Amino acid sequence: MKRSELIGLLLHNVALEHSAIIQYIYQAFLIKDEKVRSEIEKIAREEMRHMKWFAQKVVQLGGEVDLKRAEDAIDFSRESLKSMIEADISAEDLAIETYSKQIELVKEDSVKRLLERVIKDEMSHKEEFKGLLEEVTEEKAKENTETDEETVKVLNELLREEYAIILRYLKAFFHSKNCEYKDLMLDLAIESMVHMGDLGEKIGELGGVPDLSKVDLPKEEGLSLPDQVKEDILKEVASRERYIKEGEVSKREDVRKLLEKIKHQEEYHRRRLSEFLERVHRFTVGDLR
Repeated sequence: MKRSELIGLLLHNVALEHSAIIQYIYQAFLIKDEKVRSEIEKIAREEMRHMKWFAQKVVQLGGEVDLKRAEDAIDFSRESLKSMIEADISAEDLAIETYSKQIELVKEDSVKRLLERVIKDEMSHKEEFKGLLEEVTEEKAKENTETDEETVKVLNELLREEYAIILRYLKAFFHSKNCEYKDLMLDLAIESMVHMGDLGEKIGELGGVPDLSKVDLPKEEGLSLPDQVKEDILKEVASRERYIKEGEVSKREDVRKLLEKIKHQEEYHRRRLSEFLERVHRFTVGDLR
C-alpha cells in the first residue's frame, strides 16, 4: 500500500471516530438515565483517544489531519433510549468491520498494532452497549412540554462556536512542532469540550435538541506561530464578548449563571494565549540577537 493510500485510510478512521464521538455526545445531552449517560460519555472519551491515535499516525506519515466526519455514519435519531443504544451498537459494528478489513490490507506493523488495539476497544464498547440495552426500557429521550425556543437557539449558536474552537485547537495540536503550544492547544480543547457539554446539557434540559451538524473550519495556511496565536486570541476575545452579550439579555437565571462561568474561563484562555505569545516573542528576539 502506498503511503498516500495509508494516509487516506487513516483519515477515514479519524472521520469515523469523529462521527461516533458526535453521536454519543449528542445522546448524552438528551438522555435522562444517569447510568446510561455516564457510560456513553465514558465510551465517547475512549473514541476521542482513538481519533487522537489515528490522527497522530497521519502526521507521522507526513499527512495533514482535516478532522472531517463520516456524515452517513452519524445517527441523530432520538425516538427512544432503546433505539439510540441500538444505533450505538451499529456504530461499533461498522468500526469493527472497517478496521478488521484494514488489517488485511496494511503492511506497516505499527498501524496493524494500532488497529488491533482499537478493534478490541470497539468490541468491548459493543458488549457494554448490549449490556445497557438489556437494562433499558422504552424510555423517551429528554422531553419538556414547553421548549424555550429562543434560548435554545442562542445556546445552540454558542455550542457550535465551541465545537469549531475545539476542532481548531485539535488541528493545531496535531500539527504544531512547538511542544508548549501543543500542550496549550490540548488543554484549551479539553476545556472547550467541557463548555460544549454544559451548553448541550442545558439545551436538553430546556427541551431543545443540540445542533451538532457539521462545522467547516476556514483554511489558515502558512501562518507563523505568533500569527496563529494572535488569531486564537481574537477568537477567544470574540467568544467572551458573545457570552457577555447573551448573558446580559437572557431572562433565565440558570442560563445567565452558565454563561457567566464560561465567560470567565474564556478570559482565562485569552490570558494563557497572551502569556504564551509574549514568550514566543521573547524567544524570537533572543534568537535574532
